[in-house]
This record gives sequence, structure tokens and C-alpha cells, in this order.
Amino acid sequence: MALKVIEYRQLVQILALFMIVQFGGLLLSTLVFNNSTYQQVQSAQVISSPASAVFYIAYIVFFSVLLLLILKFYKGIFRLVEGLVIFIASFEVFLIIGMYLNSSVSISIFGSAVPLSLLLAVALAILFVVAKNKWPNLKNTAAIVASIGVGVILGVGFSFTVAFIFMVILAVYDFIAVFITKHMITLANAVSEKNLAFMVDVKELEAVSKSNFSSKELKAYRMEMRKAKISNPAFKTAVSRGLVPVSASVALGTGDLAMPLMVAVSAFKVYLSFTFSMFIAFGAIIGLVLTMLILKRFKRALPAIPPLLFGIIIGILLYYAYLVL
Repeated sequence: MALKVIEYRQLVQILALFMIVQFGGLLLSTLVFNNSTYQQVQSAQVISSPASAVFYIAYIVFFSVLLLLILKFYKGIFRLVEGLVIFIASFEVFLIIGMYLNSSVSISIFGSAVPLSLLLAVALAILFVVAKNKWPNLKNTAAIVASIGVGVILGVGFSFTVAFIFMVILAVYDFIAVFITKHMITLANAVSEKNLAFMVDVKELEAVSKSNFSSKELKAYRMEMRKAKISNPAFKTAVSRGLVPVSASVALGTGDLAMPLMVAVSAFKVYLSFTFSMFIAFGAIIGLVLTMLILKRFKRALPAIPPLLFGIIIGILLYYAYLVL
């Protein structure tokens, strides 16, 4: 889900983060598929039945409901869930890189040979979780690494058909979760409030006319300003001119980052070529630009998966047009 956006420079920044995930993930997947035969690539594909996509969507719905219940009764566990996600996803990223660099190096522990890459991946993943908790500003970095890890893992394990069907169903679910049940907005607000690495965001301050707010909202705003004891001259000047300094932000969930990457990575297995994957990645970028333009116009929370899927379909059609030509 994408949250409201105000400034064009924020669009550029969020687009840059999205591209880092897509192309960084594809680069990482080249290490996974390095010198692999068609048989080896297919054997890595553990989920090839379209029915599996429905199962995973059911799992996501169940997990979302569980998070909503946790949010209502015990918010503290969100930090634990974040730590587990960062650890697992970053572990996979570090392991892939480590296996590529030290594929034959191992050390003996308790009489057994343990790959050095495995030990390093565990150590780096733990350090990454600790670093995120110590320095909250690493949130976007942690979300990017987690998105790359999830996108590559699913892309390697899913067939292209399953990955595409999975994203189609997820687009429908995203639409319902944002516009109908609205529970995705509730989760997004909780994640943003606690600065959890389940989304990337870009925040700036913007001066908005007081006429855009009700008297009740302005009263609540003045109370918050007095509590915060803000003495910044720029704030006081803006208020004296009839303006209200507010936070303008744009955010993308890790699912919005990881799902297009999943489809792009799975596309490699169709022709054993990253050309198809690149078309899908660029299509996803088109979909994100479309999302950002809609957000700029309406300034409200929107589901990002449907326009991303639309862009991916454009990328697929362009690729087959390229093959024909």
C-alpha cells in the first residue's frame, strides 16, 4: 500500500528506492542462477502449481488478521516480528553473496564441517537487526534489504505462472484491504508510528493553509505544538502567516517492493534470460510512476499492487512484441 504524497522530489526519491530493490534483487539473482543448467533452475522451483498461489494469499490474509489482533491487544510484539523478518530476509541476502564469494570455504564446529558463508550470514543478519534497533534511521535500508531477500526467495521458488497469479490475487486483496475493509491503512499507520521496517518512506515538511483544516483540527494542532514546545522561528513565521507546518510523506510497503521483484526473478526461468526480467522490472517502474501520479492528484492512501501489476503486464506485452519484431 502507498500512502499519500505531496512533493515531486519525494516521488523521485521513492522511485529511486524502488529501483534499488528491483535491480539490486535481479543482480543478486544472477548469483543464484550463475552457470546453472535448465534442469538445475527448474529443480530450484519448489512451487509450480497455480493452486499454491491461493494458499499463500490465504496465509497473508490470516497473518494480516493476526497482526490486527496483536495491534489491538499487544503492540509490543510488532518489534519482534520486525526483527524476525529482517533477520530471515537479510540472512538469505548475505548467504547468497557469501556462497558466491566463499563457496568452498568451511570450518569445523563440533566435528562437523560448516560453510563459512553460513556462519557469516547468521552473524551479519544478527548485527543488522541490532543495528536497526540502535539506529532507527536504518529503517529504509532494512526495508530495502528485506524486500530484496523476500523477492529473490519467492522468485526462485515460484514458477513464473504461480508468481504472476499470486500477484494478480494479491492486487485484488490489496484493493479490498485499502478501500473496503481498510485494515491495511490501520496496519500502515501502526508501522509508520513505530518506525518499523515494513515500508520505505520519505518525509518532508510542508506549509498548508489554515483554511484546509477545521477549527477542531486547528485546536488539536495548537495543543500538540504547545506540548512539543517547538521554538523554531520558521514554524512561528509560518503560523503567523496563516500557514500550518505539516509532515508530507510518501511510503511503499515492503510487499509493494518485493512482489514485482518476485515476478521479475521468476521470469528468468522461462527462457533462462534476464531480458524478460528487465522488461518486467521496467514495466513495474511504469506502474509505480502511475501510482505516484495518482497519489499526487488525490493525496490519499492507495493500493500500489494493482497499478504495479498493470505496469508489469505492459512490460510482458512489450517483451513479446520485442520477440516478434
